[in-house]
Amino acid sequence: MGKSDPLDTPMMRQYLATKAEHPDCLLFMRMGDFYEIFLDDAVEASRLLGITLTSRNKDDPQPVAMAGVPHHSLSQHLPKLLAAGKRVAIMDQLEDPKEAKGLVKRGLSRIISPGTCFEEELLEPHSQRLLVALSGLGEGTQSGLGLAAVDLASGGVWLEHCAHTQALAQALARWRPVELVLPQRVADAEGTGQRLAELFEGQLPPPVSAMADGLWAAEEARRWLCQQLRVGSLAAFDLDGDGPEIGHMLGSACAALRYGIRNSGTDLGHVRRLVRVAADDHLVLDAHCQRNLEVVANTRDGGRAHTLLATIDRCRSAPGSRLLGQWLLRPLARCQAISQRHEAVAFLAADSRRRGELRRALDDVYDLERLVGRVACERTNARDLVQLASSLQAAAVIADIFRDGLLPELFANCLPNLLSDGVLCSELTKNIVDDPPLSINEGGMIRPGLDSELDELRAIRTNAGDWLARYQSDQARELGLKNLKVGYNKVFGYYIELGKQFADQVPANWVRKQTLVNAERYISEELKEYEDKVLGAEDRIRVRERLIFDALRQQVLEQLDALQACSESLAVLDCVASLSEVAVRGGWCRPEVDESTTCELVAARHPVVEAVVGAGRFIANDCRLDAEAQEHPRLLIITGPNMAGKSTYIRQIALCTILAQAGSFVPATAARMGIVDRIFTRIGAGDELARNMSTFMVEMAETAAILHNATRRSLVILDEVGRGTSTFDGLSLAWAITEHLHDVPACRCLFATHYHELTDLAELRPGIHNCTVAVAEQDDEVVFLHRIVDGAATKSYGIHVARLAGVPRAVVARAQEVQQTLDELNISLTQAERPGSRPQDLPAPMQLSLFAPSISKTVQDLAALELDELSPRQAWKALETLVRQARREAQGS
Repeated sequence: MGKSDPLDTPMMRQYLATKAEHPDCLLFMRMGDFYEIFLDDAVEASRLLGITLTSRNKDDPQPVAMAGVPHHSLSQHLPKLLAAGKRVAIMDQLEDPKEAKGLVKRGLSRIISPGTCFEEELLEPHSQRLLVALSGLGEGTQSGLGLAAVDLASGGVWLEHCAHTQALAQALARWRPVELVLPQRVADAEGTGQRLAELFEGQLPPPVSAMADGLWAAEEARRWLCQQLRVGSLAAFDLDGDGPEIGHMLGSACAALRYGIRNSGTDLGHVRRLVRVAADDHLVLDAHCQRNLEVVANTRDGGRAHTLLATIDRCRSAPGSRLLGQWLLRPLARCQAISQRHEAVAFLAADSRRRGELRRALDDVYDLERLVGRVACERTNARDLVQLASSLQAAAVIADIFRDGLLPELFANCLPNLLSDGVLCSELTKNIVDDPPLSINEGGMIRPGLDSELDELRAIRTNAGDWLARYQSDQARELGLKNLKVGYNKVFGYYIELGKQFADQVPANWVRKQTLVNAERYISEELKEYEDKVLGAEDRIRVRERLIFDALRQQVLEQLDALQACSESLAVLDCVASLSEVAVRGGWCRPEVDESTTCELVAARHPVVEAVVGAGRFIANDCRLDAEAQEHPRLLIITGPNMAGKSTYIRQIALCTILAQAGSFVPATAARMGIVDRIFTRIGAGDELARNMSTFMVEMAETAAILHNATRRSLVILDEVGRGTSTFDGLSLAWAITEHLHDVPACRCLFATHYHELTDLAELRPGIHNCTVAVAEQDDEVVFLHRIVDGAATKSYGIHVARLAGVPRAVVARAQEVQQTLDELNISLTQAERPGSRPQDLPAPMQLSLFAPSISKTVQDLAALELDELSPRQAWKALETLVRQARREAQGS
């Protein structure tokens, strides 16, 4: 008789049927106190999580691979799986195993993917996890592309139309998705991976999921969205048109939300509105710019440390921190909206008392927007409701802080959302204990004295000890058995324990329950009735408390819209309070932002560097640029030594621009800034082998994007363009690029370079001005003063920097010899190939081996001798001199 197939069992058939429906997921199936994984999923999970890989049917020639984790520790393992780009399907028990007849019923409860997380332990408090759906990718650009960014944890949905793929790449850089959703045909199409790599500009694209093509159709999407949002039309969201632009956005929104519903197993009832975003309303920061300027993530490890966001984030609540990050990634491009934020920051900066009271009140605000999301999706517990009540109490206090006086428009718009009748807060506080348990099914959540039925059941449970003591005393007295004990354990319930020597005195109506070494345990009819009553009370307490909890949750749901509006307003107030606190502590000024093309900063500082080195130690510098006015240049060429501060200077101008248009004050004593539509940065580069691009090719590709897309309102930051190739080629390119930026887009630009020859452009172009970094030089020592002054550098001090960096002395000395040789022979680009020179003006080609030994004085003197003009006596004298000289040189070496 052959062995049975280990996969052909009821339990494995149950597992395999669900796995077949979700082949792209790691499937975890609840079995008792564990979640088990089988076959290839077990091997993969064991590798990623470092858990033991075992097997079922170990003696079988083909054992079934198996791994597992305790059910209570699943949440600790999920972050590792999500970080590896995995999707996890959770298969739970749908009935109590004790009551199951045969195989326990199990079903898929949810799928956890990077963009569909609700679990608090999987969410970073200070950043969003956005799911982004894309429509129109790979279908040409005639009708553009649609994008929907969804934050399932909070219920936020933002829609954006992109005219072309470059605009889509910029949008993706702003939204920073953790997961993408594409139409099935696009996800399966050849070349989609390459398109995504190009959209994410060399960075690894996030995981991709697919939804059926029919869900993306405009009319089907419109019908479904109206039904989901419970509205008759989408006109209120400015999405009532019939054009392809609207169609792409609606298709993306429909697909993203349906994907979220499928994965989460909920109806996403907290998604109540769609927000249409216009790209023209924001300053564009592409992925290169964000990375080069370290706006929200540093270049070292991708973390928040030493970023612009970390420097100015003094928010007291998680929603405030997340909103501040959005403000930095999507600065405004409309003067009125920017001024509205500046006015609010100035208001709090000038009122230290009110600012302090606001920030103290915000300490009691929890993550209200995610709390509301968990309530709507039935992922909440009693602690969430306690935190919700605390946040509402804090909102009432904050509303009272702003009740008096004339308020800035931004605060006036927020204040009505903070006011409520107080009924919900009162109900939550009155019913739920201060420190409830995490589980909502074990009781202990509801305060006593509020529900008579619950109080009666609790009295039965509470008085059980007294009743048992009386019963033990009564039985011992009636039977004359002083050693009789009445007890309880979870396995056998209540019992009466007697030593075996008293077995002949046990009443006939007692029933034996358990035999011990020296005793027997019994139960009487009276004790059994009481056991049923007490244990039934425990179950009824849990059921009753859950009913009260569900009623409170329903009250929260009835005010969902008001709670979301309150959360948004609290986040705005928190952002403004943070910006005002930073402005006051750092001595920052309110910038004047207008429609001009100027950039005037007095005593500006780099906010991140200043925070690191300490206040008062950073050297401030001015900047004056204007793309139109004649009195100021539009393009600065900044030369100077390495480590002197050129790169810091150009970066701080860009960061001040971002801060000003985000609504913040800026680190300067005075500032006037014209609206910037986009910041371009060409700073540093690395090769991109996956795209078959060398370092110099990456540099030129980024430069080409700037030259093609910069406008009169752009701000361009260039650092060492052209250094990745030969000196002559690099200088020629840098020269032509500088001319183009000055002549064609005629935008504001700062160019830090070691090509000193570029400084001659200031004489050829009226809008170009030279600046350098001041240096103090004494003997062999150089001190960098970090001050930007007018003029051009004469030296780069690269060898000095090499010595400071610890380059071996012999190498430094040799470099100085080579440099001296070049100086003596006067070989420089100013006398050789130079942009703008005529061929007939160039000297004859020369070839110099920099690595040949330097010529000694002895050899030079010997070569200079004219033998025909020397007498024998003179020749002997010259030879004697040369020998002595050669010996001295040999000793010196």
